[in-house]
Amino acid sequence: MADEGQRHHYIPVAYLKNWMNAEGKICQYSKPYDERVVAKSKHPSGTGYVRGLYEFSGVEDQQLREALEHEFMRPVDTRAAELLQEMVAGEQTMNSVEKRSSWTTFLLSLMFRMPEDIHFHKERYLRDWFKADPKRRKHYKKLWRPGMPNRVEDVIVRMDPQEIEWRALDALVPLMTNPRIGELMNRMQWGTFTLPFQAPALLTSDRPLILSGGLIDPDSHILLPISPKKFFYAVNDRGVVNFMTTRNPSELAFVINRTVTQQAVSYVFSQWDVHAEFVQRHMGTGQIPSLVERMQNNPAALKGYKRVKRLRKKGLLP
Repeated sequence: MADEGQRHHYIPVAYLKNWMNAEGKICQYSKPYDERVVAKSKHPSGTGYVRGLYEFSGVEDQQLREALEHEFMRPVDTRAAELLQEMVAGEQTMNSVEKRSSWTTFLLSLMFRMPEDIHFHKERYLRDWFKADPKRRKHYKKLWRPGMPNRVEDVIVRMDPQEIEWRALDALVPLMTNPRIGELMNRMQWGTFTLPFQAPALLTSDRPLILSGGLIDPDSHILLPISPKKFFYAVNDRGVVNFMTTRNPSELAFVINRTVTQQAVSYVFSQWDVHAEFVQRHMGTGQIPSLVERMQNNPAALKGYKRVKRLRKKGLLP
């Protein structure tokens, strides 16, 4: 990942703005030196970013270098910001196919866009690309024509690693627009839940999405804190919502806060610096493999991912 370049926010600024306090700042908790949590007051635009995270490094033309950020990530975040405003304001939202599709893409992006995900994806992509296994040799044999190198290994060795890294970044888009996962999410029942005044304020983090083990079971669910007093939910069974609404609000807030804090890698965010002890106790203690890791280590998921790539190549998917 680049140390220079434009700020690429993996936690969108518009999302973090929902935690701004009266001073126009949020509280960022991190462990910059050791295991001791440090709290800093930050503007939402001053955190949750890595310079050049999504750029095609080595490309001289800035427009092309920033293509993934400008043509995909930024439009996704801009539309999500509009939907977030509606949800936080309590307006009727998600009442059209376009809105649901846009919000689904945003949720999917949160599963794949973090710095650790990008690093893992690039590393795995490069490793697989330069591997000459029997299946690849067989495929190359079918493609071979006079004048081409005799062995696939001879082709691989000539490939520029930077070009393969660019291909890896291109491959992020079909991951973040995965139609199979997107369809499952779109079929779920969506809504928002507002905590009462007396309940503790919600936290968020650089791993803010709370996912159940899968998306097809009756009790499957997705939760996302969207402000200190409100969270978005997607469920398959209305009984899950009934369970949440009848639970003690303070207990519900505690479970959400503990989960997003345990999942955190680098940052936990709050409206005010009143959670240091809680964050110290829980931060990073329950990290789970990201979806990109689980997909690429799961044969069935990987097969589905390859099928998406084939459909895109044929022009059957955007």
